[in-house]
Amino acid sequence: MTFDFAKTLSLVKGGLLDHQATWAAYLEENPGWQQTAVVLTGPLILANVVLSIILSRMIGGFAYLGYYSNVFAALFWGLVMAALGFTIAVFVFNFLAGVFKGKSNFSRAFAAVSLAAIPAWIAGVLAALIPFVGFLIALAGGIMSLVFMYRIMPLALGVPDDKRIVHFIASLVVIVILNFIIGSFVGAGAMGSAVQRSVFSDGDTTARSVTGSGIFGEIERQGRLMEAATADVYNPPEDGELTEAQVREYIKVLKKTRSIHEDYAEKMQKLSDDMQAKEAAGEKATWADMTRMYSGIGTVVGASNAEMEVVKTGKGNWAEHTWVKQQLRTARIQQGDESDATAHNYELYEKYEEDLMVNY
Repeated sequence: MTFDFAKTLSLVKGGLLDHQATWAAYLEENPGWQQTAVVLTGPLILANVVLSIILSRMIGGFAYLGYYSNVFAALFWGLVMAALGFTIAVFVFNFLAGVFKGKSNFSRAFAAVSLAAIPAWIAGVLAALIPFVGFLIALAGGIMSLVFMYRIMPLALGVPDDKRIVHFIASLVVIVILNFIIGSFVGAGAMGSAVQRSVFSDGDTTARSVTGSGIFGEIERQGRLMEAATADVYNPPEDGELTEAQVREYIKVLKKTRSIHEDYAEKMQKLSDDMQAKEAAGEKATWADMTRMYSGIGTVVGASNAEMEVVKTGKGNWAEHTWVKQQLRTARIQQGDESDATAHNYELYEKYEEDLMVNY
């Protein structure tokens, strides 16, 4: 059992860009937890902790586990807490899968948590590179990993559809509590308390779910949205030609998505300005500031998933939408060459180019 950099890179790339296919392929291999630890979990935890702490000290970005003043203490305890947090998550998801009529399998749970955590681990490094608002990148990565966790657990542990929500929420609650308790014993109680307040914050009243509120409700809602979207089926016409109605509908989605992103950008700019003002005044941002200024944590997921949400809440077909997007992109790149379909689609692209350029 040896470290394979190419395999690690493939899993990371697939976990970010083609997560469903990557999950299915890797879980089908039924790897032992030791194999996953060597090829994925260990390297990414090490890279996440070491790079995020060192880069944050050099550049001034955000490091979630870098709250010790001594860099060596930060590295040591960062690795300890990251490993403990990961192990707790694996044990809890695995144990409760059996409770909720799934199939407990430690190696598959280990693989599932590792694959789902890829966005959070990568975002943690990127956050260290950006002063003032780097923590928002870490938040976005963390929330996306939670959405991924919600979706991969039934695939990995066979949790029934009618039990997946309660299994997921119960697991998160137990994980937060256990991390808080253990963090208190190893000297990170203050951080654990802040995280607990953040996770159980219910300040966002605009994105509620029928069966949950705050972050849990948003995670559930996004998980259901992604499930519904990926279940969509569309059979493209044999000639590969777009209709003008499809292009106009696509543009409507783009405009609504752009509006959501602009609103989100305004909020982020205000947050950035506030943080810079505190920095200029010689003050340091506290976790209370972060949770107070961004209590609507589900907005991170909503903004990143806005295009899909616009399509699905408008009763659209996500498979058709993505096909239209790809046809327009191909037409733009080829500029009408290669086939009659590309020429036809490029004419439509040129006709609506000004509106379509928002997406390219």
